[in-house]
Amino acid sequence: MTAIDTDTYTLGQHLAAALHKRGTTTTKNADRSANSSWLEIHLPGGTQIQAFDQDAKVDIDPSDSLGLMIVHYLGDPDEEPNNFITIHNAPRDPDTASPDAIQAEIAAAADDTAAYIANWKNSPAARHPDRPIGEHGVMDLPARYLRPGDVTVHTATGAEAVVVTNQRLSHSNQYRRTTRTIAPPTRGGTANLPATHWQYPFARSSGGAHAVTVLAHRHHAPRSLPPVPYPPVPAQFADGDHVVHDSIIWERTGGTWRNTTRTTYAKPTDDEAIRRLFTNNDSLRLGTPTYQPAH
Repeated sequence: MTAIDTDTYTLGQHLAAALHKRGTTTTKNADRSANSSWLEIHLPGGTQIQAFDQDAKVDIDPSDSLGLMIVHYLGDPDEEPNNFITIHNAPRDPDTASPDAIQAEIAAAADDTAAYIANWKNSPAARHPDRPIGEHGVMDLPARYLRPGDVTVHTATGAEAVVVTNQRLSHSNQYRRTTRTIAPPTRGGTANLPATHWQYPFARSSGGAHAVTVLAHRHHAPRSLPPVPYPPVPAQFADGDHVVHDSIIWERTGGTWRNTTRTTYAKPTDDEAIRRLFTNNDSLRLGTPTYQPAH
């Protein structure tokens, strides 16, 4: 990389050039009374992205930057200043940060912005401009309208997840959804559930008419997401093997499985029942099983 010219061009000019290389056009705006300046990117539908330094300026020497922040305002920035999505936020200390690092920081901000714009056009709001958007930038969509990369909102817990599959089940009118948790539940009745609760497929609603709450302007490139973490299924079992699932320890003896939580009168469990712990969606929502082969 060529060293950035901090003596000739401002932070805003460098960022605008980096965005231009990624196919994004910007305009500069300023409020002289507030001694602030920023870059604007206008999106179809009337919303805009703003980029600025943490000190609300872009007309500064890049090496003096306190870190770039880029946000997508979902309404009028003056009338709804708190209604936005943060695209990039990277504070920096100019007294300790390496002057050479600012080029990589600008490139990272431009990459995040370009990726957001590329995925934004696939967002629920862009695909369904006629559907209303509610408070906090969420909207309800029938399950059949979900697409890989949409972000669902678990309103009871505050958690968010990304839909990575949404296909009609064979020989039925139901849709199978697989989600990946972005932010694990922190409150509500499901806060104590394991993270895997949201990570496995489940069927929702006949005909896909069930309303699902999604973030209206958020969308991710499906291929950028890690795969759903289905655990490997053991090829075969042997006496002395153990499987730990949902805080229960299963032990294989004499070709059958028992666990310490069952009474001596309970019937033994066979290999197929244990194997289903690794493949059954309801079992997986209780926790990921761990296989410990006999020594």
